[in-house]
Amino acid sequence: MPARTRAPAAAQRAVPARVAVAIAAALVAGPAAGAATPRHAAHPRAAPHPGRGTAADQAAAAARRAVAQAQAAQQALVARQRRQARDLATRTAARDAARAQARQDTARAAALSAATVDATTRLQQTEQQTADLADRVAALRAEQARLRAELARDSAAITPMLPLAARLARYPADTLLAAPVPPDRAIAGLLVIQGLSAQLEQRADAIRTRRAALAALDADLAARTAQLSALQQQQAAQRDSVARAAEAARQAQQRSNGAATRAARQVEDATRQASSLQDAVNRIEALEKAAEDRLEQAAQAAIRAHRADEAATARARAAAIAQGPGPGLSARAPGTPAGRGAPVPGTIVTAWGAATESGPATGITYAPPSGATVRAPCAGQVDFAGVFRSYGQMIILDCGRHDRFVLAGLGALAVSTGQALAHGAPVGRMPDWAGQGARPTLFVQLRHGGGAVDPAPFL
Repeated sequence: MPARTRAPAAAQRAVPARVAVAIAAALVAGPAAGAATPRHAAHPRAAPHPGRGTAADQAAAAARRAVAQAQAAQQALVARQRRQARDLATRTAARDAARAQARQDTARAAALSAATVDATTRLQQTEQQTADLADRVAALRAEQARLRAELARDSAAITPMLPLAARLARYPADTLLAAPVPPDRAIAGLLVIQGLSAQLEQRADAIRTRRAALAALDADLAARTAQLSALQQQQAAQRDSVARAAEAARQAQQRSNGAATRAARQVEDATRQASSLQDAVNRIEALEKAAEDRLEQAAQAAIRAHRADEAATARARAAAIAQGPGPGLSARAPGTPAGRGAPVPGTIVTAWGAATESGPATGITYAPPSGATVRAPCAGQVDFAGVFRSYGQMIILDCGRHDRFVLAGLGALAVSTGQALAHGAPVGRMPDWAGQGARPTLFVQLRHGGGAVDPAPFL
């Protein structure tokens, strides 16, 4: 009996309260009935109840089964909680590993992007030299054509007089005395011949000068053409090297975790659905504001639940979104030539604020050389990379602190949405242009928040 009493008591501590109460009630009823049996057995006229002991045993057995079931349920609950804890720990570790991998991939992509800056700068210098030399070669060829045309004209003018000049040179007396004329007319003829000779001599000198200039021009043109060919080969090699480095940076960024990729795609999809460039940037700003609001709500909820670490993490992420992926923009240092930080070589065809058909220009339009490389005008992250409306291939680059550069009119892209870029890294190339049709141009716009600002002080 004491052993039986202790077993239910221990079971009560290990099972839920309601089960323990039911078991205790059953056990109390069982021993009470069993304890009365010896007194009744001692009475000579009393007979034991045939079913009372059996009922007590059944109650005790039922209680033991209930205890065993409760213990099994509790063990199953504990095991399930442990499994859930292990699963949660596994998922948390996987999430942390994915975030760490994303940070590593972003850092590696940024490092690879930074490694392309010097090569891209050299490539753009080569492209500018190639374009300048090509313009010089074109000017030399035009000058060559002009000299040849003048030589042909002078030769045509002097050709009819060449037989007479040759006869005078060989037989001056016979030529002059061929026809008898009065002395005054003979003297006039001599004067005419003398003037004609002087004119022929001048034209001959001009022809000789032009021929010498043409010969020198031909030599200069041949040298510059060879130099242009060498520069073009160097440019092609540099372009291949920069393209490989840019592709390596893009591939490194694409390994980032799914959350970062989904966020980047969300921004890209919102941009594609925009009706205008201003609408596109406003949509991106709205997504950032919504993300900041969600993180602030998460921080407030964590504070109410006394989870200071989660609140600090949420607010740090919100601050990172507000700061942006880049350092923001700063005006070029005093004394730095304007345009040195231009994203492409070439000339400006439309300056900021210039009059256009749609009003004052909201950006700067460049006329680059054929196939020129386009560089990132700031460090940051690509919000959008693709075809947008009538702008063609376009890039929106988040420089941080709500500053964004828009580059439109590219022929090919070397970056993808979500990619981290260094200042001066390659982002794509202009279309090839052989001189026929409209010349491709690059439109560069700088937006702070939802409004366009003059990009010139930052280029």
